[in-house]
Amino acid sequence: MNLTDQTVWEQNLRDLTSQAGQAAELGRWDQVDEYYRLRGGQLQNHPIHPTLAADLTQFDRMVEARIMNARTAVQSQLIETAKIRQNLQGLRSWQGLREAEATFMDRQA
Repeated sequence: MNLTDQTVWEQNLRDLTSQAGQAAELGRWDQVDEYYRLRGGQLQNHPIHPTLAADLTQFDRMVEARIMNARTAVQSQLIETAKIRQNLQGLRSWQGLREAEATFMDRQA
């Protein structure tokens, strides 16, 4: 690979990684996956300079942090939903609703 091709190849890797980061910021996880898949294809059978590897790793860590933040937010929402569900079940039993009525309410929610 000549110098110009190498520069274009490296910039393409940086762009794909940056685009993955932007997609992660927007919560577009399917796009994140696609950008990393494309980058993986670009990296196959090509040696990578340590400086470029360090730059890509830095971007990857930012994407990883966004993923962890999203995972934490989803877990928090699941916990909150479970608490609300538990409160509703307690309310139903307090009101004396039969189990069939409670199941119907669950399907409607």
